[in-house]
Amino acid sequence: MNARRNAIVVGVYVFLATLLLGACAAPGPIPATTQPALSAMAQPYFDGLRKAGVNSVQAFGNGARVRMATSNGEIYLRYPSGLSATTFALYVDAGAVEVDSDTFNAGNAAQYEAAIKAILPAAIKSANENNTRVAVDRMGKN
Repeated sequence: MNARRNAIVVGVYVFLATLLLGACAAPGPIPATTQPALSAMAQPYFDGLRKAGVNSVQAFGNGARVRMATSNGEIYLRYPSGLSATTFALYVDAGAVEVDSDTFNAGNAAQYEAAIKAILPAAIKSANENNTRVAVDRMGKN
């Protein structure tokens, strides 16, 4: 009976350790190489991103989700289906956008441009919708 109980306890510990490690797993390193060409591609979206309160947009290269940091919290978007995966981090400051990517090059510029043209309008739309929800929630709590 003790052997069976010990096996169950060990199994529970293994399960919990696996769960904890999975929860701590990061999507990968954040890109750090500034890419002026990507920044130029994203610049037309600057005003919309700024007005929507978007601080950053990160695509992790796994083709699953895009993470946005906004003035009203984090928002996650589904990566656009049908597009090749890209890895970039876009930052919005007072006067421009800066885009970092360690994998961008002339050979994959078209897939990055397609991703930026699909992701950034969706980011602006989602941020504005979230801003509206937050405002309505705040008004309802008064």
